[in-house]
Amino acid sequence: MDTTSSKLIERIQSLEEMNEQLRTIINFSSDGLYVVDPQGVTLEVNTAYEEMTGISREEVVGKNIRDLVFVEYFDRSAAYMALQSKKTTTIMQRIKKRKYFVATATPVLDDDQKVKMVVTSVRDLTYLNHLQNQIKKAEQKETTPSPITSASQPEEAPFVFNSAEMRSLAEKAKQIAAFPTPVLITGPSGTGKEVLASYIHHHSPQNKHSFVKVNCAAIPAELFESELFGYSNGAFTGAKKEGKPGLFEQANHGTLLLDEIGELPLPMQAKLLRVLQDQAVTRIGDTKPRQLSFRLICSTNQDLKTLVHHKQFREDLWYRINVIHLPIQPLSKRKGDIAPLIDYYMHHFCQQYGLRKHLSSSAKEVLTHYPWPGNIRELKNVIEFLVVSTSSDSITSRDLPDHMKDKSQVDAVVLRQKEAPSATNNLNLKEALTLFESQQILRALHASTSLRSAAKLLGIDHSNLIRRMKRLGMTYRRPKDN
Repeated sequence: MDTTSSKLIERIQSLEEMNEQLRTIINFSSDGLYVVDPQGVTLEVNTAYEEMTGISREEVVGKNIRDLVFVEYFDRSAAYMALQSKKTTTIMQRIKKRKYFVATATPVLDDDQKVKMVVTSVRDLTYLNHLQNQIKKAEQKETTPSPITSASQPEEAPFVFNSAEMRSLAEKAKQIAAFPTPVLITGPSGTGKEVLASYIHHHSPQNKHSFVKVNCAAIPAELFESELFGYSNGAFTGAKKEGKPGLFEQANHGTLLLDEIGELPLPMQAKLLRVLQDQAVTRIGDTKPRQLSFRLICSTNQDLKTLVHHKQFREDLWYRINVIHLPIQPLSKRKGDIAPLIDYYMHHFCQQYGLRKHLSSSAKEVLTHYPWPGNIRELKNVIEFLVVSTSSDSITSRDLPDHMKDKSQVDAVVLRQKEAPSATNNLNLKEALTLFESQQILRALHASTSLRSAAKLLGIDHSNLIRRMKRLGMTYRRPKDN
């Protein structure tokens, strides 16, 4: 072996030892670390990241962060934002739809100011964020003698539409806003039920008072009563000496939105009915009822009538809250709203991030004809991702997620199957195989609690299932209880 070869081998061994030392140092960090190359391909994650996120190194190393976003490992990527801006970027990131983290992405630049890699530090703030919210609420209560009259008013959420269906709905909402009648808003997730509720509040006589939003699915069952009704001095161990007003009291003279009302436990349904009938609430540990006056709006993506039939929702409560029913159609059934929503969120995110981006005609054509199964929420997330992840000012159809570019053919096949089941015989071999494959994957997903268990049921590995779902334009939404 000549001297040059020997030195080269020594150099390689030295680099390998250095890499191993760096990996050891990285793994000693208590923060989660995630490293990508200039193209966004994952190079390394440390042990802390694996432990706090539940994502193993093998799942992500070698994969592009953009692809991981669109298979819903993350809701968005700080690393991509840092790649574009070449500046340290901090965002709140949701991983695997379960926990929230603060992600700070720092680009490492060479002498020519080109990005060599991006190192993202990830901290688990799910619990701390909850504590901070509780502290803020406590501070507000201490500094605000009456949350009823001096509660600050949030800005009205944008109500963007152009379709005849939504114009009719908006007119009806504005008309009934003047009366304190209970309203039930129904529609699939992400269609804008909360925005419509806010629209009603801002056009009502209660608009100078509080608009209190309660996610019934997010409050643990054991905390429902204390959160909604409040508690008196010394009601239980750990209770505040001065007691605490519940959400009903905070909404007094204003509007109370009970989102995902179908998730309300049956015992609480009975107590809610009593509050609505008596227009009064009694705090836990108290005997004196407090008279209230608030506008009640409920929203749900479930069929409450079916829940009533199955004894999962009280029939008397359903009649009480279903005085005015405002159904919102999915975005796929009101295509006239897609273009103005795209324009609104393009302007919104360009302004938010200080960028000047625009959609090419080809990209907008694809976006306006995409069925948007995730409705407005999906549209908003996709537009934000396109604004921050594309390198040029013009966003073209090449920048769109693969599942959008490839989905049209699958949608056409599925649509034909829905409209005419007997038409299956008219499909060519490729269409029939695509339809069969998508049906089998859907069945496995519905019968499983995770992508891994669905892959096992199908007899394929996890990464294979993800690739097939991307090709078919399918997305996975984790069940609510996870």
